[in-house]
Amino acid sequence: MDWDDLRFFVAVARAGSMSAAARVLGVAQPTVGRRISALETELGSKLLVPTSSGQTLSAIGQRALTHAEEMERSALAAERIASGRDAGLSGRVRITASEWLVESVLAARVASLAARHPDLEVELVADPRHANLSRSEADIALRPSRFEQQAVFQREVAVVSFALFASREYLEARGAPDFRRRCAGHAIIELTGMPRRTPEAGWLESVAREARVVARVNGRLALARMIKAGIGVGCLPRLVGDAEGLRLLDTPAPGPRRQLWMGVHREVRDVPRVRKTMDFLATTFDQLRSQLAPPG
Repeated sequence: MDWDDLRFFVAVARAGSMSAAARVLGVAQPTVGRRISALETELGSKLLVPTSSGQTLSAIGQRALTHAEEMERSALAAERIASGRDAGLSGRVRITASEWLVESVLAARVASLAARHPDLEVELVADPRHANLSRSEADIALRPSRFEQQAVFQREVAVVSFALFASREYLEARGAPDFRRRCAGHAIIELTGMPRRTPEAGWLESVAREARVVARVNGRLALARMIKAGIGVGCLPRLVGDAEGLRLLDTPAPGPRRQLWMGVHREVRDVPRVRKTMDFLATTFDQLRSQLAPPG
């Protein structure tokens, strides 16, 4: 049995449709359909059942998925072990982080790493979705919460402070918010789909619950641009708001501080290129400590 065919089956089972799986795999939808048909013909069993919204697993498909995922874990483990442990400081290292970290911190600084190690290829992926290190979706991941997988080695690399910002033009036109009235009469810009359990959401609720939401956007940097345009106030990492020249608002309760964690699968932790990149990132965040979480 061709493992590559099973890989297509696993992708469809997870994505729920052939079109969604095609996007994940980076191929055309007909290719996914042909590979699934070939696998079902070879096995003599129907693994997927069409539905109005895509594909669902048949009873046999549900049982086959468990074994296919075991094969996937074994294949990925073998790939990690063989993917450059002895290759030295050459090859690709994929780093995933939120869009503001990639654009405001990493993009401008990996140039020095690349200059020192010309055979190293650093790939930065700005993605709000948490990459699965066990599935080799990234070599190194940065996120504002601890990793739950036991196979992941993790370390805290920074603390990120958040605060409420506004533009000079907004404050001249509307005046400073009255936090005793929870910003009543003011406009606020929020992040799209920000979970209510995050520290930022709870803090905003406590200091600005009476402000009217005038816009939502799905990224911190876009949020900073909208604040700068004078549309409303918004919550940003201190490093982003300060770099944009926005006015820091004196809130009665300081903004939340979140730990930033760096994670890597334990099986690739000692690969030279991954180890060097991890050390570089740790040093970079240490140098930015006072900008990420200014004292006071």
